[in-house]
Amino acid sequence: NDQHLLQRVVNYYHETLKQSADALAYLAARGLNHAECIAHFQLGYSNRSLGYRLPHKNRVDGAQIRGQLQTLGVYRDSGHEHLNGSIVVPLLSNNQIVQLYGRKINDRLRDGTAYHLYLPGPHRGVFNLDAFKSSSEIILCEALLDALTFWCAGYRNVTSAYGVNGFTDELFATFKQYKTQ
Repeated sequence: NDQHLLQRVVNYYHETLKQSADALAYLAARGLNHAECIAHFQLGYSNRSLGYRLPHKNRVDGAQIRGQLQTLGVYRDSGHEHLNGSIVVPLLSNNQIVQLYGRKINDRLRDGTAYHLYLPGPHRGVFNLDAFKSSSEIILCEALLDALTFWCAGYRNVTSAYGVNGFTDELFATFKQYKTQ
């Protein structure tokens, strides 16, 4: 099923991050190389190696898994990982992974390459739902990495919109549901 496959991808990216000197250096430069944060939010890193962990594409199960990853948006039509070169943050809704956010760690990108990526489709999920459950006051950040910065600084009552125009109905409903002050 899709959820099981997305969780496997998140687990793989999480292990990849812990072994990537470049990705950890990027997090350190942003003040985010914080073991508890990395573990709690299952932060990961996409480095084009996911395909090596899948059955070969000329096998039935390999073709099926790659097709499913393409449908989910993890793989592009070209067969490349959509979030390649990015720190990956999974976003949840009802304890299910519903979206992946990627932030490129390299500043030397081809013209037109976005620094911020999401899987195709609408922005879904709420970052750090635990904050809503434990506090009536929430710090709302524009970007996920900004929210992670607050979290690492000890402000655990933080969440994020998905950019300037990314305040979703789901996030608004969560504020209302938990009667956020």
